[in-house]
Amino acid sequence: MRRECLVCALRFEREPGYFVGAMYASYILAVLLTAPVWLSLLLTGQSFGLIMAATFGAVMILVPILFHYSRVLWLHFDYIFNPKTFETDPRY
Repeated sequence: MRRECLVCALRFEREPGYFVGAMYASYILAVLLTAPVWLSLLLTGQSFGLIMAATFGAVMILVPILFHYSRVLWLHFDYIFNPKTFETDPRY
């Protein structure tokens, strides 16, 4: 991940451990996006092994995508609840 935005020079890594909350966002997105897969297999009476394999496959496909989008989502949450941290700071 880049240290800052190429267009506006916004520092992405605000402080050490800043994106820990993005892990929770990634988890929620993964559950929401894989729920149709495992729920449809569960409701059609498929075996537990097939449900786990299909869900694991879906998660492996989604992880690289969700990694970046969860960080973007976390930045948006931070901007909504604490917009002053996104003002230009001469120390950076």
